[in-house]
This record gives sequence, C-alpha cells and structure tokens, in this order.
Amino acid sequence: MILAGRRSALRRPGLPGVLVEAAFGVLLAAGVALETAAVLSRRPAWPVGAVFLLVTAAVCGAALLRRRFPGRAAAVAIGLCAVAELVDWRHGRQGQPAPIACLALLVVVASAVRHLPGPGGVAVAAGSGVVAAGTIERYATYLAQDIPNATTATKVAVAGWAVAVAVGLWRRLGDARRRALVDGIRRTERLALARDLHDVAAHHLTGLIIQAQVAQLATDADPPTTRATLTGIETAGAQALASLRQVVRLLRDDEPEIAPVPGSLAELVERFDGTGIRANLHLPDGPVPADWPSETTVGIYRIVQESLTNVARHARDARTVTVTLAHDGRTIRLRVADDGQPGRVIRPAGHGLVGMRERTAALGGELSAGPGTPAGWTVEATIPAPGGS
Repeated sequence: MILAGRRSALRRPGLPGVLVEAAFGVLLAAGVALETAAVLSRRPAWPVGAVFLLVTAAVCGAALLRRRFPGRAAAVAIGLCAVAELVDWRHGRQGQPAPIACLALLVVVASAVRHLPGPGGVAVAAGSGVVAAGTIERYATYLAQDIPNATTATKVAVAGWAVAVAVGLWRRLGDARRRALVDGIRRTERLALARDLHDVAAHHLTGLIIQAQVAQLATDADPPTTRATLTGIETAGAQALASLRQVVRLLRDDEPEIAPVPGSLAELVERFDGTGIRANLHLPDGPVPADWPSETTVGIYRIVQESLTNVARHARDARTVTVTLAHDGRTIRLRVADDGQPGRVIRPAGHGLVGMRERTAALGGELSAGPGTPAGWTVEATIPAPGGS
C-alpha cells in the first residue's frame, strides 16, 4: 500500500513539459525578433517604437513565467496589452498589441483561468475580454481603411479569447476531477490504515489486559503461575510492538506492505489460548494455499483477529472458540464461533464489526455476525476464491 502523495496544482512539469516550454520560448523569441523588424520598418517616433517593443518583450516574458506566477503574469500581460492598445489608438495604424504579444496573452489567460481561485479566474477572463474587445476595435478600424489582413486578425481576436478561456476552464475541470480521484484514494487508504491500527491494537491490548488480570489474581503462593503470566504479557507486548511497527511502515512510500504468511493464521489461533479461552483451528480443505494474493490472506487474518478480540472482550464466559476456514476452487468460507452463554451475548458496538464488513466487501464477499445456535456468537464470511470462475 502506498499513500497518495500530495501534489500542488502548479507542480513542476516533467521532461515533455520542459521541451514544450523550450519550444514555446523559441517561438516567442522569434516573434519578438519579427516584431522588432516590423516596428523599425514603420519608423515610428522613437518613444512610441520603444514602448511597443518593451511591451511585446514584457508580455512574452510574463508568458514564460505563467506557471510560477499565474496571477502576476496575467495582470502584467493584460495591463501591458491595454497600454499598447491605448498607444495604438493615440497614434494609429501601428497594429498593436503585436501578434506575438496577443498569442502570449492568450496562453497566460488560459493558464490563469486554470490555476487561479474562482474570483481571480473570473477577473482574468473579464480583463482579457476587455483587451480583446479593444483589439477588435483597432482591427475594425483597419478593416474600414482596407488595411491588408485586418479581416483575419479580427477573426483571430474574436476566437482567440473564447478559445483561451474555454481551454482554461476545461483544464480546470480536469484538475478538479484528478484531485477528487486522489482524495478518494487517499481516504480509502486512510480507512484501511485505521482498520489495521484498530485490529492490531485491539487484539494485542485485549490480550495484555486479560493476562494482567490473571496476574493480579495469582498469589505469592503460586509463583510459577505469576511468572508464566508475566512472561505471556512480555511476549504479547513484544508482538504488539512489532505489529504496530509493521502498520507504521505502511505509511512510508518506500516500504512495501509485509503481509502475514499463510502460517500466521495458525499462530494467531495458538496465541489466543493465552487468554484463557480454548481456540481451535479447523481446516477441512487443507492449509491456506501459498499462491493466494496477499490482500486475501491479510483480509482473512484481520477478520479472524478481530473476531477473536471480540470473543475475548465480550464473551468472558466462553470456554472454546472454533475458527473454520474452508475453501474450494470458487469460494472461501470463514466461520468463527464461540460457546458463550446465550443470555450474555453482547453485540459489539465499536468499529470492529464495521471494519470486518469493509474488509470482506473489499474482497468481493459478504459477512454476517450474530448470536449462534444454540449458544455463543458466530461470525461468517463468504469470499470468492482467488482465480475462481
């Protein structure tokens, strides 16, 4: 089990993204060079030409920084393009903002609409819409004066803004779906870890409590019993610590899950004898197959572990508990039944029964729990066998 890592919406691009950004930078540099040649060919007054060139270069620079500073890049690009429009309107027939600046602005707008919070994205879309409207007004003026390419430029200005905003919204929705998927996976893994912690802690701590109670009842006149009980407490404590460490290792991305081996079920039942209730393991179809996947063996192990914990906690008058695991090529049948008195059977009210049902459902099976016949409490789980048809 590997926990889903937290990732920022503005994560660093991988190699393909770096290559795309490099190609985009080359395109912007070429566009700035062409615009410089075009401005020099028109020979405007030097302050006007200098403003146009600086605006174009700054807008292109903002486009290259859009991933790192989406809000600031959008504000700079929109403001500078608006300045270029005002200068063009004042001096006329300058064709500003430059085509490469318009392209850079549209890329910045799409990125900002994707990444910024709701109000910021709306502000960028509205501000860039105003700039687009001003650009359309300039091109419409040129169209009326029969300036070449004015019709094409007007269509590009109209469609470009709409496409930029639409692409930003589409990518934003895609990011939201991915975040929802990651959050769902993370929540599922947290629940799985919570079940593991509950099962491990409840099982071992219940055993420790019962053995401590036995030690309190032992007298100085019976030191062998006291020593045996204290040894059992020490062993159970070491096992609890080892199990908790195993669960904690699941929280590390670089540690694989260590699943109980098939023989662990027999060891679990054998250890339960230390609680004072006789435990028996019945395998009518033989041992657990070694080729069962770890999720199946872990699920069965945890269901038995929680069932035995509930017996120790809620069926103090029980004398025996029997774990039966039958399996064929299609179905696994697990049954845990004790012989507690009918009038003293208490249905567990904690998270253990819920966790057992969740584990069984995760394996595609069903679980039932309730008073047994003629006495005690019975837990039964039916799970499809791995590879069964």
